[in-house]
Amino acid sequence: MSSFRHLDGMLGLLSELYHINERIMCGDIVSAKAAIQSDRMKKLLNHYHEALSEDGATKISLQAYAAAGGWVGITYSYEVDGFEIAGSQVPRRV
Repeated sequence: MSSFRHLDGMLGLLSELYHINERIMCGDIVSAKAAIQSDRMKKLLNHYHEALSEDGATKISLQAYAAAGGWVGITYSYEVDGFEIAGSQVPRRV
């Protein structure tokens, strides 16, 4: 039995989304919808898909969405050592 550890790629992705939500709050980005449709978001999700894979995850699914309040959220699922991790978060300052 292996011990659970947070994947560095997942921590990096949540940190990036936190900064995007900060930019939405400050008005630098017009809306969550604009952020999600941007090429930058597509590159970000592809990059962290690869990072999670390098961390040992399989069956990776990452999907950004417009959350309540105009924020960017992430729905994710992946498998590490036969254990499935799935959830949805909106990393932002409260």
